[in-house]
Amino acid sequence: MNDISIRQLKIINALIKCQSAVKAAQELKISPSAISYSLNQLKKQTGQALFVRTRSGLKPNEHALALQKKFEEISQLSSIKNEFVIATYSLIEMLLAEHIHLGSDALMHFTTMETCPEERLRKLKHREVDIDIGGKLPDDRAIVSRRFVRSETCILTAADHPRIQQHFTLENWLENEHLSWQRGVGSLRGLVDKVDVHLMTERKIAWTSPNLLALAWHCSASEYVMMMPRMFIPFLQARFPIKAHTPPPALEMTFECYLHYHRAMEENINALNLDKISTALNAL
Repeated sequence: MNDISIRQLKIINALIKCQSAVKAAQELKISPSAISYSLNQLKKQTGQALFVRTRSGLKPNEHALALQKKFEEISQLSSIKNEFVIATYSLIEMLLAEHIHLGSDALMHFTTMETCPEERLRKLKHREVDIDIGGKLPDDRAIVSRRFVRSETCILTAADHPRIQQHFTLENWLENEHLSWQRGVGSLRGLVDKVDVHLMTERKIAWTSPNLLALAWHCSASEYVMMMPRMFIPFLQARFPIKAHTPPPALEMTFECYLHYHRAMEENINALNLDKISTALNAL
């Protein structure tokens, strides 16, 4: 039944409501032959007829009723929303706040990003989260996944760091203590396209946190260093005394963030103009 399309579910729903192929075709504004073709295809897919002809019209069996329930659930997902639960990172949340402009009746609920990909998928599929913006999730038929932002990374330090001036070297990386963005290994590898495991594991980590904004502030007020996607630098430099350094070749990495949502929410997602926001953020 996983291969049954939304169009087929819509036809099943109309047949149950109208109890007639002719009336269902009129309601859906398609031909009766299209209804017959769809029923024949459904019979092949499910291995059984979903309706029985009676004097009073077409009667659905339990499988047809189960598919109608599935259609109703998807229709509810597809209805226009004015409230969204968004799971993402703190800095993405703040950048979105500068770019999303919705009507006064729209409400955005931001929540902490889970570290476990399976848990993030579960929340999307069960509508606990409407939009997930983070490291790429495993492929799932019910979930749309597309790249949202891509940025080279840089090394962040306090603007007046006493030991690091213009050029950041591998010696600087190994000699200084680090602030580390606390993510699972799977999430980290999903966010960078190459990782030198030795250089990442051998560094001296003094502080870890899942909050990038808090880490950036801590970096500005200390002698610690940290990796940071370059796209966040203009936003952070307007608020904290920090400096961004080009990393040595061995530390060059790319940050990628993906947009995920339930396939049935396509209309709602399109209304948010997130592609336009993505373009603006990628230009930073």
